[in-house]
Amino acid sequence: MARSDSDFRGWYWWALVATSILVPFVAIAVVVFFVSQGREYADQWASIFSFVVTTLIASAATIGWLRQRAKRKGDLGTLDVAEPGADAVAARAKRLAVKVEQVWKSEELRQRLLDPEPLPVTWRTVGPPVSDHWRVIGGNDLPIDLDGSLDDLYHTVHTKLPRTRLVVLGEPGAGKTSLVMRFVLACLSAREQADPVPVILRLSTWTPSNQPIAGWIYARLVEDYDCDPAEPLPLNRLLLILDGLDEMPASEREQALTQINAAFSARYPLVLTSRTAEYLATVESQQADVLTAAAVIEIKPLDAAAIRGYLTITTKPARLPEWSNVFAELSANPDSELARGLSTPLALSLARVAYAERAANPDHLLTFTTRRDLEAHLLNELVPALYSGSARHCGRRPSGYPSRSGRSSAYEQPNLAWRSDAAHHWLSFLARYFGRRGISSLGLIDVVPPSIYGMVLGLLSGLCAGTAFDIAAGPATGALLGTAMAMATFVYVFVQDRREPPPSSQITSWTATSALFAFVLGLLTMGADLRADQAVVIALGAALWLQVTLSRGLTAVQVGLLDMAVVHTAVTRPSVSPYTLTLAALVTILAVSVLSASRLHFFLARAMLAASGRLPWRVATFLEDGYQRGVLRRVGDLYYFRHDLLRQQLTHKE
Repeated sequence: MARSDSDFRGWYWWALVATSILVPFVAIAVVVFFVSQGREYADQWASIFSFVVTTLIASAATIGWLRQRAKRKGDLGTLDVAEPGADAVAARAKRLAVKVEQVWKSEELRQRLLDPEPLPVTWRTVGPPVSDHWRVIGGNDLPIDLDGSLDDLYHTVHTKLPRTRLVVLGEPGAGKTSLVMRFVLACLSAREQADPVPVILRLSTWTPSNQPIAGWIYARLVEDYDCDPAEPLPLNRLLLILDGLDEMPASEREQALTQINAAFSARYPLVLTSRTAEYLATVESQQADVLTAAAVIEIKPLDAAAIRGYLTITTKPARLPEWSNVFAELSANPDSELARGLSTPLALSLARVAYAERAANPDHLLTFTTRRDLEAHLLNELVPALYSGSARHCGRRPSGYPSRSGRSSAYEQPNLAWRSDAAHHWLSFLARYFGRRGISSLGLIDVVPPSIYGMVLGLLSGLCAGTAFDIAAGPATGALLGTAMAMATFVYVFVQDRREPPPSSQITSWTATSALFAFVLGLLTMGADLRADQAVVIALGAALWLQVTLSRGLTAVQVGLLDMAVVHTAVTRPSVSPYTLTLAALVTILAVSVLSASRLHFFLARAMLAASGRLPWRVATFLEDGYQRGVLRRVGDLYYFRHDLLRQQLTHKE
């Protein structure tokens, strides 16, 4: 029977514990054997032993590297994992459903999709050749009428389609994500225990050429919905909503659609969203096909009457006369550039924030001669509107201030005095730096060049090691070891280390375990009629082995350097107490391990970004505040821009 990942982790843990106990005693036996053979044969035996140990360590490292590489690429998702019991699957599905509802219910409130009432979004049915054959979709050649409006999607899909397979198309800002968000919440509201859990996954986070789709799905569930990676939910218990095929690079779209068709049968529930032009270009290519057995709908632009009605109910009654010229133009010319520019839910919500909720003259909208210029203007006005002190921000009002629907805002934090121009500059940097990737505070650590990080970490590590060994063995030893530690740390970070180090709490536990082994083995070897320097060699050698086994990368290099320094000093200078050297080494290990944690890297990133003016010092606070104002949206621990059009606008304009 195949084992789950948790079984493998349990096996690895017990093997590690058993090996950690056995190896030190083997080391004692080996050293005693070397001593008993005499000096003339000890070197030969040591060479043989070193060769065997080196081979074993190299093999273990290779296996570990291959396993980590497979995990990063998602290959482990194809293992024959034992199917969990029905009760366990149902419990996992329920927990996931709760998390999904929390994420998208909060986002619905932030976007004010129901405040004061939903936008009249409608769509039309699109048949072959954009969709699959009607016979494949519905079992016969008769077309299926799927036309409807915003809250009809759940009913339409479940009553008119034999299976939940749908493609949602629309122009930029047409409301595709908002539509599937409402669909997800409707599915969750009506969900029975056996029903699949709907999850929205951003396709822009997937690179089909580097990662199989199953591995990507499970990675996103962990990242976006905080799922336990040790308790994966079978794919047949998910209703996948793959959002934003158009946000993938053009070279990846065809491969993505091909992989989706290959991975999921025609009976698997699936919803895909994309801009119309990008989807048509993909399915018309020779390398990709339409989404198998999926019907297609396309969101229609809002008409002039819908635009006028929405702006009317979202404007304070006393300010309605200010819209008279705009409303007159919409009535007289329903196909004008003004009407076309406001025909998407995104543009209409931007106009609401910029003009309906602040003291700005709506007549300025009449000065634009093209739809594109109007859309660009509204995107440019969003940040000043949301960060101005007088605006009633999207999802952010003073405590107890009622919305247009009469409900009070849930966000009542004290006002944060971000200047509008500064906020615009900072958001532009985030748009350029992260692109379509999720934004996080820790994601900024790579902004620090390896040379600077290596220099700072090297200096601090050298200072710790030099100070500790200066006290324990004298200035000469401290200066030599401090210089060596600084150089080794700098070279390793600059040349090789690009991985996030383990958390400091884990490093502390490793160090404590190593110290305990060193202390116990020191006592044992002292009672075995060995010299003090031999006892130190055995004890610290065992501690080093355990530390290298548990830790990785830079920590192992630093511990190895300290171990060699302690052994060399104990052997060449008998007057120095081996216990003092051991204590100095352990103090240094603890200090440099804490310094090597991500806190230092993140601190340097914050300092550099704040000093250069690219971001404020309180990065996490700024991101959360941007989410509360409505500039960003949050999925799990990651932030994304409210819309990709906004990200593009911020990317190209300061």
